[in-house]
Amino acid sequence: MQRAVWWQLALLGASFFEGLWARRIHFYTFSDTIPHPGLCALAEASLELGRPLRVIGLSKRPGYILIHSHSPTLKFLMLQEVLEYELSQRRIAEDDLVIFSDGHDVLLQSPMADILRAYLRFPDSPYLISGERNCWPWPHTDPSHGAWDLNDEVVHANMTWTVNRWMRFTPHDFCRMIRADGPYPSGHPKRFPNIGLSMGPVARVIEVLKRNNKIVLEEDVNDQGAMWLVILRHSLELNIQIDQHAEVFLNMLEYKAGELEREPCVRDWFHGRVPPRNMLTNTTPGLLHFNGPSHEDDVWPSCYHVFNRQFRKVGVKHGFYDVDHNILVSTDGLCDYSWYKIHNFHAHPLTAEHLQFLEGFYQLPVDPGLLAWRGAENAVDAVRWGREADLHAQSPHLHKAIQKR
Repeated sequence: MQRAVWWQLALLGASFFEGLWARRIHFYTFSDTIPHPGLCALAEASLELGRPLRVIGLSKRPGYILIHSHSPTLKFLMLQEVLEYELSQRRIAEDDLVIFSDGHDVLLQSPMADILRAYLRFPDSPYLISGERNCWPWPHTDPSHGAWDLNDEVVHANMTWTVNRWMRFTPHDFCRMIRADGPYPSGHPKRFPNIGLSMGPVARVIEVLKRNNKIVLEEDVNDQGAMWLVILRHSLELNIQIDQHAEVFLNMLEYKAGELEREPCVRDWFHGRVPPRNMLTNTTPGLLHFNGPSHEDDVWPSCYHVFNRQFRKVGVKHGFYDVDHNILVSTDGLCDYSWYKIHNFHAHPLTAEHLQFLEGFYQLPVDPGLLAWRGAENAVDAVRWGREADLHAQSPHLHKAIQKR
């Protein structure tokens, strides 16, 4: 491979992560797209604020993540597989803490030490999941259930799910069942679970993932709906809690002006290197999730540029760990968007160097140890909707790069 490609890749050296694996927090995300400005901003902030970002999913082609019942569930299937594999390799321990976030629409703003302190305020090391105002994917029956309602486009009204041996629920039952607990106004509580951000001990996270993935594969519901069922069936057993106070995680969907000390994302967002407080809780959430339509307006791009200015550095060994290929990927050139003004969550064109990088990147073998752990027949590699050959047919240059074997 030519030097223009390999300047961004380095085989993983044990010394780089020596000592880090012995620490308490490991930060994972899922992405099937490289490069992506959101992933870049997350990776560079993660290193600046205390931990290297560990990315799963990059052995898959961009956009090829549908598996079952209209949902990108591959991220949870791969996370369970990777955590079990890394646990078997003693890279992580059962009582270590794992943070998992979506890869493209999450921004990290607080040091990992601050996130740990906020998490430890919750008793008994829970599986902590972020809370939001919108009751997705269930059809809404009241304005307090949120504004983003896809109704039968997501869940068919005549379906039912068993919660325990005595109770079955229809889709219209779910939104009114989660109790609000916190300072948010009664009409706009952050009571509903969102799987884009979560945190907990490794062993507990694996148990939650096992239950969630089993429901997805067997009960015709997407990964977000499956998490609701896991909460209803197993929240006491697994100590699952929803971060309704937004102490650790803040979902920006249906954000209300005045809730934060400074509005997103003004230029002085990091005034004195400190992000703004949540005025309702007097806490500072560590991760922001621009979920659903909240990344379709101009807030996400403005926040991207603020975070990029804060954390973007070159020549200081910034990068992330690509778990699938067992390599360290430098962000120095890969994440350089100085030649283009990012103005849209979906629009981030590629340079010729990016395309050359991708041609080599997609020829890299998946970590043999991970493949052996995965086995010949598994849900991660199961047949899914669509074909890789159909991906990005409208872009011949990108199509050529991702199809090259």
